[in-house]
Amino acid sequence: MKLIGSLIILFASTAIGILLARQYRDRPREIRQWRSALQSIEAEIVYGRVPVDQMAVDLSKQLPAPIKTFFQLLTQHLKRDKQTLQSAWSDSIERFWPMTSMKRPEKEIVLQFGSTLGTEDAENQKKHIQLALSHLEREETDARQSQKANEKLFRSIGFLTGILFILLFI
Repeated sequence: MKLIGSLIILFASTAIGILLARQYRDRPREIRQWRSALQSIEAEIVYGRVPVDQMAVDLSKQLPAPIKTFFQLLTQHLKRDKQTLQSAWSDSIERFWPMTSMKRPEKEIVLQFGSTLGTEDAENQKKHIQLALSHLEREETDARQSQKANEKLFRSIGFLTGILFILLFI
């Protein structure tokens, strides 16, 4: 019975460590997805002259999860809820963000970009996209450094915490 309890404690603490480490692993990937999405938005706006609601539908089909979820939410807010673009963008971000591993700085960058989307001509819009891309690139660099420093640490801490609890309770 003690062995089964010990294994459950070890499994649970290791799983918690792995889940915490996953956030550090996923954050750079999700930021890269946003950068890719912004580059696609740039191509659609500057070269394709595609309306934003159609662009959101296209991106929700092209991009991988979890970012495709954001564009699905945006499409829903624009078409079904008949919201303005800025309102739909903001509401979609608020619903989408808890599903990600990204942090507040990335959210602020994306919200700021969304507040300018569709309000200016294509050339100025391109400048806003480039600005957001450079900010996200900086955040991605920080996220990679954080991943290197913390991912293995949290996995190890989870496992070692389980061992500690087992030793304390035996």
